[in-house]
Amino acid sequence: MKIIPLGTNGFFPSNGRETTCFATPHKDILIILDAGSGLFRLAEPEGQKLLSKIKEVHLFLSHYHLDHTFGFYAAWKLLKGKKVIVFAGADKKVFSDLVKDYFPIDYEKEYQNFSWQKLNIGENQTHKYSVRVRKQYHGGRGSLAFRFSFSLAYVTDSEYSKEGIEFIRDVKLLLHEHYLAGRVGVYFDGKHVTTVGAAAIAKEAKVGKLALIHHYPFADEKQLESQLKLAKSIFPNTVLAKDLEEIEL
Repeated sequence: MKIIPLGTNGFFPSNGRETTCFATPHKDILIILDAGSGLFRLAEPEGQKLLSKIKEVHLFLSHYHLDHTFGFYAAWKLLKGKKVIVFAGADKKVFSDLVKDYFPIDYEKEYQNFSWQKLNIGENQTHKYSVRVRKQYHGGRGSLAFRFSFSLAYVTDSEYSKEGIEFIRDVKLLLHEHYLAGRVGVYFDGKHVTTVGAAAIAKEAKVGKLALIHHYPFADEKQLESQLKLAKSIFPNTVLAKDLEEIEL
């Protein structure tokens, strides 16, 4: 099983990196984690290849901040003809309230192949897999962490906590946010888990592999490689997620 990073940045696109969006084919379903500007890559050859093999899309939203939802500006066009289920903390139709002034389409018509499903905190079952959901602190309304039955965990815009560590314990692949950290011992900056915090969580939870995601947009490749080196000093089996470079589960 593979994870395709369509967007690995937080906040805004930069340095060839789109904002947060990850895809993984699962049987005849394409599972998408968040819908940042990386979703636009579905118009590119790699994205078209992914879509050609599936009939249904399951899109999981960790929260509604724009760097995780901006892809909805074009989702109706990119996913036309597919059955799309959006799983989130509420059955909210993303961007529907922007139609009048900023989004000149007939929303109900263009998004008629989309359905919206509120997730339960705890276990959720689809007909092909299950996903466990945890509520996280992230200012305002918080965010959701996901752990899938095929041993993938997705944690972004989160906090460092014992509960979070237990939630992802022994998972094979952990996709985890990381904010720039300059020294060991700083796990959380008030809004995001740092690189050091992500590595410490992976180590404590005994995960198989850690992939660092949600990169700081002002960081260049050299800075990100330095962060990777820092993470590997704590948890050796760490990789840096890069746009369109597959990660094996």
